[in-house]
Amino acid sequence: MCKYYYVLFLHSALPEPVAFYPLNEHYKAAEKDNRQPEGILGDVAITNGPYNEPGGAYMFFGTHTSYIEFPNDGGLDTRLSMTLMCWARPGGQDGKLFSYEKSDGVLIAIVDGKFFSRFTSRDGSTQIDIATTEAPATGVWAHVAATYDFSTGNVSLYTNGYLSNSHRVSAGLYIATNADKVRIGVIKGAIAEMKVYDAALKEVEIQASIRQGMCKS
Repeated sequence: MCKYYYVLFLHSALPEPVAFYPLNEHYKAAEKDNRQPEGILGDVAITNGPYNEPGGAYMFFGTHTSYIEFPNDGGLDTRLSMTLMCWARPGGQDGKLFSYEKSDGVLIAIVDGKFFSRFTSRDGSTQIDIATTEAPATGVWAHVAATYDFSTGNVSLYTNGYLSNSHRVSAGLYIATNADKVRIGVIKGAIAEMKVYDAALKEVEIQASIRQGMCKS
């Protein structure tokens, strides 16, 4: 699988994320390559990850104190295009997976049992909400990715690397990623491998990013 990834993207390199939080026992609340400040752990616990690896994820308990908080000193302010993605193991309760805390203007979450994303313009004039067509299974790991493309206005939501839903809205929006804090959690369930990109990844790139996690040591 790792060799397949290399051949597929030999002539089209996958963009580097601006942040990759493994959210595991080794890295805890640290960004993998120290590109962003380390977060602060709330009421969370280590659990098995999406590949059933011990210590590979964090468990969240669905309470207002069960989250991991990260400062945003500008490194998470993508402004234009972006992709948010993570692995999630839903616990049967709606809640946020990742959110920019100023006004929840940009987030991915579980709403009405389905994966959900929101992209809001920085001036508050435009808000785009989109949900997957099917609900993820409770207690089963699934990968979710949400994108906004500044140049086309496409907002898309992917499950397990495949497009689930997409809308075209206003192109050229400056999105509300300028909050001074972001949070992971405030959901009942587990989360691992949260990534933030300053580009709207295509389906094949999202699949490659997922495989990067599977190829880790």
